[in-house]
Amino acid sequence: SEEAQGAVRRMAQQGLKDRLAEINMSQDEHTTYENFLNPIRDDIANLKATLLNVEFKSIERDWIKRQLDGELDDSRIVEGIAGEKHVYKRRGKREPSNFSTKGRVRFVVDCSGSMYRFNGYDERMTRSLQAVALVMESFADSEIEYSIVAHSGDSTRIELAVGDNIPSNAKERLRLLQNMVAHTQYCQSGDNTLGAIKRAIADADDGDLVIAVSDANLARYGIHPSELARAIEGPTKTFCIFIASFGSEAKAIQEELPVGRAFICMEASELPAIVRNILTMEMD
Repeated sequence: SEEAQGAVRRMAQQGLKDRLAEINMSQDEHTTYENFLNPIRDDIANLKATLLNVEFKSIERDWIKRQLDGELDDSRIVEGIAGEKHVYKRRGKREPSNFSTKGRVRFVVDCSGSMYRFNGYDERMTRSLQAVALVMESFADSEIEYSIVAHSGDSTRIELAVGDNIPSNAKERLRLLQNMVAHTQYCQSGDNTLGAIKRAIADADDGDLVIAVSDANLARYGIHPSELARAIEGPTKTFCIFIASFGSEAKAIQEELPVGRAFICMEASELPAIVRNILTMEMD
């Protein structure tokens, strides 16, 4: 009935009001963040499903053989006829992969001045913000740990979401995005992509993945793709996602890097598939 629907709406509105008060988020801030998420909601759902599938694969049940009970193991019928009792098999958890038990995903994002300066040209900053929002929202309910650091002309490591400072609600996620924009507006000219990736690799633990999101603006600062290739060839699995490019620069860099370690993503909607490919590749 209309009366029941009205009651439900009032309950929902009150629930939202209470939640915003709990996290000290204004209605305007909530509206801003919701409007920002609207174009990528389907992408968030897709990446959440991917992460859930990765987690499921990490605890996938396998056949444990030589059991006293369960389903008869066809490969041990002869032993059973001979009197052997351990001729059954049953489902059990297989040993998880190194990544699923210990690994974290470390995202390295570009907050250099070029991101802000050229956003009007190709919306690279918008895509970077959407990529980070996508990660924060998708990983929020996942058992897979993540961290986000940035780099700019001022620093090779700007901690955005690290350790105990992972955003836990919409207000904190909005603040993180606002911090990214502020860094791009007020940092000095320069590019620390290479140094930031090297530092993230040095900080990584066994089983971690490093995923760098960059605008591929390397040539302007005298960084040759071969330098980046050498940096990511070590034991820590490192991947680069280029979300912008002047001409064919991103393609040229991709061709210099090890096969399967570099991706070109000019639409935010492509990012979930790229991250899915990286994670599932590491789980196989």
